[in-house]
Amino acid sequence: MKKLVITLVTLLAAYNFSQAQLSYGARAGLNVSKISFTEDDFKTKFQPGFSIGLYGKYALNKAMAVQVETFFSREGTKEQRISSGTKGTINKSYVQIPVLFQYKFVKGLYAEAGPQFGILVASKEKYGNGNNNIKPYYKPLDIRIPIGVGYDLNDVVKGLSVDLRYSFSLSKINKIAVGGGNLKNQVIGLSAFYNIGQLFSK
Repeated sequence: MKKLVITLVTLLAAYNFSQAQLSYGARAGLNVSKISFTEDDFKTKFQPGFSIGLYGKYALNKAMAVQVETFFSREGTKEQRISSGTKGTINKSYVQIPVLFQYKFVKGLYAEAGPQFGILVASKEKYGNGNNNIKPYYKPLDIRIPIGVGYDLNDVVKGLSVDLRYSFSLSKINKIAVGGGNLKNQVIGLSAFYNIGQLFSK
């Protein structure tokens, strides 16, 4: 009986500890994105987009944490061919899965970085008078390195945090030759995170 009580107390303590270390919830944000071209006859500009999804965070200690996210992201670029003046836009949709290491410097303020895996869902281009599906020209996976800073706003709204993040492709995203040469994604995003798990904790 004594061993059973000790076991139950140990399991309860471990459960409470894990609950305290783990948080999860929803995320949403706005972004501006651009696709860089290596072909000199093209220039590109940032265009607006958005993201929405979920996250989970595990606190390793008071200063460090690991955050995993999965979210839908609308990205793309504005483009123009210099020689002809023809303009267009590329719109891409990704399911993004970043794994971020976070380090808290002072109360509320933290830095973050890590790998990110983007699964291409759709890719369309409006160029001149054409409107084309260009997904077959692009790799299904885009690996990036996001870096950013964030701030916990618990003193304002319990469970709320925000971050500003920049991510960039590690290699070209097109799998065959395209008019712009070798292409890479660049995204700057501002996102808000809300800890839903707190609503169910005592």
